Amino acid sequence: MKYQYFYQTSRNENRSGWIKARNRESAYTLLRKQGIKPYRIIGDDPVNWRPWAIGALVAALVAGLVIAVATAMRATDDRKPRPRQQIFGDASLIAAGEFSNWVEVLGSPLDRYLAAYVQPGSAALPPLMAADEIAAFESELEKGVEYVDGEPMEHRQLKNILATLRAEMRQHLASGETVGQYMDFLEERQQQEREFRDHAVESLSRVPSSHLYQAWLGINSRLRERGIATLPMPQKFEEEGAR
Repeated sequence: MKYQYFYQTSRNENRSGWIKARNRESAYTLLRKQGIKPYRIIGDDPVNWRPWAIGALVAALVAGLVIAVATAMRATDDRKPRPRQQIFGDASLIAAGEFSNWVEVLGSPLDRYLAAYVQPGSAALPPLMAADEIAAFESELEKGVEYVDGEPMEHRQLKNILATLRAEMRQHLASGETVGQYMDFLEERQQQEREFRDHAVESLSRVPSSHLYQAWLGINSRLRERGIATLPMPQKFEEEGAR
């Protein structure tokens, strides 16, 4: 499979490239060995339709489709705050927004900064902000999120979650925290979520093959509850099923 990846250099320059790998997890591993830490990889993992897995996978796909459609309808029909979660839809559109810090979608520097923390557990790379821009964050909170009629579903999801982060920021500032302290909170929470997912990957790698499928379902359930990106089907499990 061929994947497009996005990363940031030591000079905070956004770059992209292509890599061939067995699946998304393998792509991450290969890139890390090259000293590249991607914050986004685009590409669909291969799906092996094993007779032993068809029933379970179809059930999971149907359930996921129902949830996705319901969520999509809410995301496109309303303009209400939504909990932090993964943005779904057109992967290339989402990646392009992340790559540019959503500069063509969000006019507010505050929103462009908060957008880096919309998706739990993602590699948060907020744009560099000048001191005067950060100083204006508090006054920007007085304004609402700017919606556009007919905007893509992906943009609506982003803005609905930003509305939640703005409300959260107001609460932190009302409790006596500074803007800088809230920014530190965002980074610390994001790091804890990344560590939670890394721990999930490590835990799954130690599960015996006989219990791997159930463990995978259970771990993904816990990740999904926290809005963190779920894990792809383990290669070990696929190899066991092919025998």
